[in-house]
Amino acid sequence: MNKILRFSFIVLTMLVGVFSLGAQAPSNPVKWRINVKMSSATEGEVIMIATIADGWHLYGMNLPKGGPKSTEINLGESTGVKFTGPLTQSVAPKAYHDAMFDMELSCWEKKVTFRRKFKVTDAAKAAIIGEIKFMSCNDVNCSAPSTEKFNKKIPQTK
Repeated sequence: MNKILRFSFIVLTMLVGVFSLGAQAPSNPVKWRINVKMSSATEGEVIMIATIADGWHLYGMNLPKGGPKSTEINLGESTGVKFTGPLTQSVAPKAYHDAMFDMELSCWEKKVTFRRKFKVTDAAKAAIIGEIKFMSCNDVNCSAPSTEKFNKKIPQTK
């Protein structure tokens, strides 16, 4: 009888563990894809696409102090390029009152694309080097603030 109880306890413990793993938040609810698209030999744009897991949101870029981390995109380490336009976004963030932080915030859901145009100034050194700092939450949990770093060499044309 003792073996049956021990076996049942082990099986029950394993089942609880499996079900609790399924209930956890995704390890990274925001996935980033960064591309460089050239429109000519000397002009192009960097494209940063955030795909946000269902039920989650990515916070906006200008949040008030004391709340979650704003999304920040820094391309300042780029080399051999000059940015010729502002950072644009495919959709404006949604404004809302967040009960968890008890403040007015903004966010994106599902997907947002950021773009910034540039001109190549030194083809041999041309690279878009940057980092995106961000935070995401759902109605129950928040992910820890994260940083997505990237280094995209710009192909030289002959």
